Amino acid sequence: MTDYNIKLTKQTQQQGPVNRWVLDFPITDSTATLAELTETGFVFQGWVLLHKAAAIQIYLKQGAVVSYFALDKPRPDVVQVILKQDAEQHPQLHCGFRFSVALSAADFILGVVQDGQYFPLCDGHISGPFKVLEGKDNWLFLDNDTNKSVEQFTGKQLLETSAKQGWQLYMQKLQSYAAEHQCRHALLMAPAKEAVYTEFYPYKKGVLTPVEQVMHSVPDGLNLCYPVAALRQSTQRSFRITDTHWSPFGAMLASVELAVSLGLNRLEVEALFVNDQYRGALLIGDLGNKLFPPKASEEWLLKGFSYRKSVVSDNGLANFGRTLCLANEQALVQQHLVIFGASSSYSMLDYLCRIFGRITLMHTAGNIDPNVLAELKPDYLVCQTNARYVVRAPDADYSLATVIAEKTKENQ
Repeated sequence: MTDYNIKLTKQTQQQGPVNRWVLDFPITDSTATLAELTETGFVFQGWVLLHKAAAIQIYLKQGAVVSYFALDKPRPDVVQVILKQDAEQHPQLHCGFRFSVALSAADFILGVVQDGQYFPLCDGHISGPFKVLEGKDNWLFLDNDTNKSVEQFTGKQLLETSAKQGWQLYMQKLQSYAAEHQCRHALLMAPAKEAVYTEFYPYKKGVLTPVEQVMHSVPDGLNLCYPVAALRQSTQRSFRITDTHWSPFGAMLASVELAVSLGLNRLEVEALFVNDQYRGALLIGDLGNKLFPPKASEEWLLKGFSYRKSVVSDNGLANFGRTLCLANEQALVQQHLVIFGASSSYSMLDYLCRIFGRITLMHTAGNIDPNVLAELKPDYLVCQTNARYVVRAPDADYSLATVIAEKTKENQ
């Protein structure tokens, strides 16, 4: 659940008829859920003392919309402590306000109005936990994420020596595991959105990026699938506008490129999806959800097919440690595909389960568990990571059992 942050900028105490005022709630840097902001009503509470008793109202301005509220709550504590006077029958006893309102804009102004004159007391701004870059034509991109996506794309953040060495060791072990178990393999790197749709991105690509550093260090014989060209050249949009992930159509293109890189016939694979149909839907996405109010865009979703009908088992864990097993007797090849994957793998399942008769997907972000691999003995091995993760090399000696045990304990 996303928590939104409320920042406040308060004006001076004396504004027009106002002598002193306090906003009890919200306080600056407080947080609220989307439901609290937009559904149940967000609470504003405080008090306003005037130079002399007069008729005023509290106003809240959101964009062009202004709402008015009464200053009518008794606050004997304020009269006694601040004015040091007897509260009973005091002309400013009812100096408090408390109201709830659904917020619909990222910026708001709280103030008082007297005889048609507006006196702002406080400016507020609502933002998500992460900043979001707004590119051309309303395209959204990651900004201050922990992987430093902007710095990676502009070439300011490159691989450290330890990361380079880590990647070399990881790729060597991936090759070794594939040879040991006699399975075809691929390292699938899901391109960053900005690498595919550079025309909408507000920054210029650097001369050298971490992704390119990894690609330049790929040893002979390692099968790297980086489908940036297919995603970029697509006539249909391959990434979602308000999300970091590729669209369902983009997932299909990536699945085709992955299957071809594993040795399957392109024409046979593409024929599986030629009659697929898509429907339009308004979706918010993981980037649109970081804005307030959340921003949605029209996306095209696959209709008439879902991999969920092929799910044999699912441990239901969130993110790392989740394990899915699928089976489809009508798939193109009745062989076992094992994926040590990340978030981009899930949307590929609608297509991969029609290519491969058995699939085991483990959410490890490309980290390989050699014990699980030895137990499953797959025909095809895919390690999928997202391009923005490459600043840290995956682990080729990962323990999925440890992760699952820890998360299961947390959920008990």
